[in-house]
Amino acid sequence: MKTILIPTDFSKTANNAADYAIEIAKLSKATVILLNVYHIPLVASDIPIVIPSLDELENNSMKRLTSYEKELHVKHGKQVVIEKIVKPGFVIDEIRDIVKEKKIDLIVMGITGEGRITEIIGSNATGVIKNIDCPTLIIPQHAKYKKIENIAFACDYESVTNSPAIKKLKTFLQLFNAKLMIFNIVDPKKEPEYAHAVSGVKIENIFENFDHSLYFPESEDMVVGINEFVDEHNVDMLVMIPKKHNLFAHMFQRTNIKKMAFHTHVPLLSIHE
Repeated sequence: MKTILIPTDFSKTANNAADYAIEIAKLSKATVILLNVYHIPLVASDIPIVIPSLDELENNSMKRLTSYEKELHVKHGKQVVIEKIVKPGFVIDEIRDIVKEKKIDLIVMGITGEGRITEIIGSNATGVIKNIDCPTLIIPQHAKYKKIENIAFACDYESVTNSPAIKKLKTFLQLFNAKLMIFNIVDPKKEPEYAHAVSGVKIENIFENFDHSLYFPESEDMVVGINEFVDEHNVDMLVMIPKKHNLFAHMFQRTNIKKMAFHTHVPLLSIHE
């Protein structure tokens, strides 16, 4: 991992995510890029209003970013190289461009609220993990960095192949030297399928060189099952691979929004195929 992108709006939530990201940068010896996207004000009024020029907006944004960079160096030391970028426009669009331009390996962002999906479903963080093809780590508001020992991978067993996303997951496992817990929520009303056993053997082969375990927790509600598994197994990070019809997509359906507490202490790593 060479480059980590940290979008920030200077909020407490964004600052917390930046602290988390810098600890990962220390571990991986990655360069950090701080990004602040500022909005160009649109005025629809007959009353004359003085608005800042584009140069003023850019300068103000860079001053805040420079001041924040100094704060981070004081807090974390100067061993991490920090670059700064300010851009006008829309957050998701600018992140997408920078991911391509700077060959970003990981995006780290915060989420707001008390971890309730109803409060983050329309946020920039959610938009990034849905629309940008780059590993994205979402840090809940109150999550503080600690050594990553247990990584849980929520998946449909049948869909797991030795894909680029799985190879990226292996990179994170190596970086953190973490144990992988692979789990698939099983409906207790359904009979076990032979395909599950075959898929389990395939997964064992894919992760044979890593410390891993397979789990089949039972729950009639997939969202509740994920949350229970996270709590029961002291998970430090939850990994999901977004696909159009997999667990990740199902988790964000409107029918599941109110159910998803999503445990504020557990960061979510999204890795696209």
